[in-house]
Amino acid sequence: MRRLLAAVLVLAALGCRGEVQPVDTSDPGIKARIETALRGRSDLDLRYVTWDVVDGAVTVSGMVPTMTQIREIDRLVKRTKGVEAALINLVINE
Repeated sequence: MRRLLAAVLVLAALGCRGEVQPVDTSDPGIKARIETALRGRSDLDLRYVTWDVVDGAVTVSGMVPTMTQIREIDRLVKRTKGVEAALINLVINE
């Protein structure tokens, strides 16, 4: 019984050793992650917002309805893996 339990524990431990996939830090990879993060938020009005990535530097430009949305976009962009710098050129459209 102990040998069976030991074998099960060893097999379980081996199965938990998953390989970690590296994060794509290329400009297209960063842009895709930003797009996923932003478009995944239904509370953000992105109709007039564009973003571009060059050498890890992200530029977000356009218009949003509130300062809260500017702050949230800024937060989401800056916490995206691979972003070296962020320029948030957003204005409030009233």
